Amino acid sequence: MSRKMRRPYSIAFRLALGLSAGTGLLWAGAAGISAYVLSHELNEAYDDALRQGALRLLPLALHDMNEAGLTSLRVVTSGDDGSDGDDDADDRSRPRAALLNPYPESYSYVILDRLGAPVLRDEDAPEVLLVNGTPPEGFGQIGSERSYVLSDFRSGYSIVVLENGERRMHALTGSISALVLPLLGLVPLMAIGIWAAMRLAMRPLEKLRHDISERHGGNLSPIDASGHPAELVPIVSEVAALIDRLSAALSAERAFAAASAHELRTPIAGALAQTQQLATELAGHPKAARVRDIETALRRLARLAEKLLQLSRLGSGFARAAINTDMIPVAHLVVRDLSSTPLGEGRVRLDIAPGAQLSLPMDPDAFAMALRNLVENGLNHGETEGTVRISIGGDRRVTVESAGPPISAEVLARLGQPFERGDTKAAGSGLGLSITRAIMAEIGGELSLTSPVPGKADGVLASLIFA
Repeated sequence: MSRKMRRPYSIAFRLALGLSAGTGLLWAGAAGISAYVLSHELNEAYDDALRQGALRLLPLALHDMNEAGLTSLRVVTSGDDGSDGDDDADDRSRPRAALLNPYPESYSYVILDRLGAPVLRDEDAPEVLLVNGTPPEGFGQIGSERSYVLSDFRSGYSIVVLENGERRMHALTGSISALVLPLLGLVPLMAIGIWAAMRLAMRPLEKLRHDISERHGGNLSPIDASGHPAELVPIVSEVAALIDRLSAALSAERAFAAASAHELRTPIAGALAQTQQLATELAGHPKAARVRDIETALRRLARLAEKLLQLSRLGSGFARAAINTDMIPVAHLVVRDLSSTPLGEGRVRLDIAPGAQLSLPMDPDAFAMALRNLVENGLNHGETEGTVRISIGGDRRVTVESAGPPISAEVLARLGQPFERGDTKAAGSGLGLSITRAIMAEIGGELSLTSPVPGKADGVLASLIFA
């Protein structure tokens, strides 16, 4: 059972994710430290406010209580100024301590006598102070409220200033929110920025990938290492060295194939000539049929050597040309050459549309090779004695139509691969269509095979489509 292929991961994505996560953690740590320092500073500021309030309020409260002769507990309520509204002596002698707290929703206070009994207090002061006596001097915690106790050693009176517990927490959470919330908004922007930077940094890799993808059997030119980052230069150098070794190997293979095919042509031609002479001499002899079989085999071997010689030229870029050449005369030459053979005599027809032109940046020999292979394929595998029609239209397209039974789409998909043949017993090597397809690929064109012929019930239409 084959293992399921894993999807390749992205280096850019991993780096962007790691950098974003790392930066986010660093920011979170910095925000935590800042929150701790902020909490410490806020506590110091609020504690100092409590202490300053006690230092200012206690002397004034004692002075007012002495002037008013206050001996029993008085509770100061919200809006209470101690006045009855007639502006008499009791209004002018009311305790001013009741007016000293401008923020009753944030602070409250209690004045205690020598025994810890409340003498004057805010209505919001906790009742626990009425029974627990005087708390220890200094900062403390009474219920949920922060407190500061200050005593006057001469009179024995004490003041307890209390801060609303929620006030300090609201200030702290508001400050931390103001610190953290912008960071939460910046983290996605930072991640997007890192991703964009990584994509930009990866562009040289994309350029290198594109350069490598353009190298194939017909283009083994060296890759230029200039312009690449220092990290990619060793890779570019190794790929260039690999291309050089591959080019040398392919050149040696092509040279061997070309030399072998060329060297085989002469002895095959000689053997074929001798066989034909022997067949003439043995005309009417019982062994003449065997001689004809040998002649047929030698002809097939000669065609195979010719195809191998053509195949050896592929991949070298010979099909491309720097200048345009009119291919219509080349087509006439191919038709005349094939019509002179026993197989193509009277069976090849060339139709050229009025005003059609076929000027291509292509080597004439390559065009002749491609067209000849298609026509020979139609002559060999089409209907016996059927006509092979070559058409040149005004759309830079050359079609070769041959009669014969239709070919299935599955077989058509295989045709054009080296040594692939359809369901036929006709002679052939299976190289003609593959050679034509490779020639068209070298010049940026395309070979298209259609069966049956459009508008008909049978036949095969081969089209050379030029860009």
